[in-house]
Amino acid sequence: MSPTRGFMKHWFAIEAIPLYAIIGFAMGGGAWYLTRLARGPNVVWTNNNREPWNTIKPDQSTKLINVNDKLEKSAFRLDMVIPLDSPQPTFVIPPSANILDTLEEIPEEGLSLTVTGAFRLPALIFGGGSFSHQYNNDSHLESLIPLRTVRTALRYGITAFDTSAYYGPSEIVLGTVLKGLEPEFPRSSYQLMTKCGRYGADREAFDYSPKTIRRSVERSLARLNTNYLDVVYLHDIEFVAEEIMPKRTGDHVSALDADSKLYGLAEGQEANIWGDGDQRVLDAYTELRKMKSEGLIKYIGITGMFCYPLPTLLRIALLILHIPPFEAVDILLSYSHSNLQNSAFHAFIAPLRARAHIAQLVVASPLNMGLLTPCIPAWHPAPAPLRAAVGAAVDACAAAGWPGGLPDVALGYAMRKVNQFGIRAQDEHEAAEDVPVLVGLSVPEEVHKSVKIWREVRQNMDLSKRQEIEQKVINIFNESGYLGWSWASPTVKP
Repeated sequence: MSPTRGFMKHWFAIEAIPLYAIIGFAMGGGAWYLTRLARGPNVVWTNNNREPWNTIKPDQSTKLINVNDKLEKSAFRLDMVIPLDSPQPTFVIPPSANILDTLEEIPEEGLSLTVTGAFRLPALIFGGGSFSHQYNNDSHLESLIPLRTVRTALRYGITAFDTSAYYGPSEIVLGTVLKGLEPEFPRSSYQLMTKCGRYGADREAFDYSPKTIRRSVERSLARLNTNYLDVVYLHDIEFVAEEIMPKRTGDHVSALDADSKLYGLAEGQEANIWGDGDQRVLDAYTELRKMKSEGLIKYIGITGMFCYPLPTLLRIALLILHIPPFEAVDILLSYSHSNLQNSAFHAFIAPLRARAHIAQLVVASPLNMGLLTPCIPAWHPAPAPLRAAVGAAVDACAAAGWPGGLPDVALGYAMRKVNQFGIRAQDEHEAAEDVPVLVGLSVPEEVHKSVKIWREVRQNMDLSKRQEIEQKVINIFNESGYLGWSWASPTVKP
């Protein structure tokens, strides 16, 4: 074979040397990448980060989360609340200026949200329970959606945020988002409301000891990137306070008159401490008072969930008022008792204000924990007959052709009805003191819809049609026997 033919036969091997070098370099780079990943690189919580590895250092405005921490999903579960002594997972976002606006974040023009009450709260409060795994998964919480949702809300004037130590990573996500939005919305432009004392689903998971209450609040301050909290509630006090009531389920409005003595609400019973549970609530409240005097908390409140809280909330509020130092509860949050299926809270507004002297009332869960929707959560404690009634209500709203269906009707009812009980202004130039409604918000679209419904209700748009459909739904619940019916918590032991 001639030299020329030999060279031509093997030319590929010679010419391919640079190609082999490139392949080798790529394989080496891939090995480096996998090694760094295995070592647990730090990543930034954004889709636009140009330096996703260890080149980014934590400072006062950023914290880093380890990839392996992100994969430990069980640490975030709502029924496995992050223990006080455990390492706290953190999320990171860049300054909001580096995150371009999207069209979905631009508020629709229209009536501005009112600011009302003793604490100047907006008519709608952002429910941060949506930043938990009961409502959203990891991919949602670790995306930019929470930031875009909060930014949209703030631009609409939703300037109060509710969360809890119990809501898994909610405080962490919310605090990180608000820190990222600081250039546009400084701390002074919004109010933070959180809760302490509840750290799991069962009674055994409640810890109202002063030491734990203080540690919990201190952790919330760190998680929320703030040196003060506007409101701190004792979470779901009915699980800790003594059970002074003749029944756990059903309608409890009779506690205000005929059965007041059975509920510990009769005249002369206000200062009664009925047992160790009541004392634990008082001890926890005393610790919060100390933290208030230290400037860590502005206002102290109590909350009640969905089983039998209203009489207990009123009883504990009266107890706090009638023992030294004889100071009223600042704020009270009622959950799932101001909606189409159960509006019992409306009957309690007057005594909470007149007897207990509570300055600010708030209602939450206008959809009754997702009950008043076409897809009731599987974990919801509503019994089968009530679920069937909801199905009939969904069909009734669809037959009426109401845009948004039952959820829209339910939201409008909660926003409109509760404020029929607001404190009317004494002067035509003053605003009435309404009761803010707390709404869980997960995505910008839900913010737009909530504000849209509030505007429609406030401006009495299609009011007669809305009231007609509301009454149809109420009639359905009444015929089912579950109108105004409260269920016992599934975690309460008989």
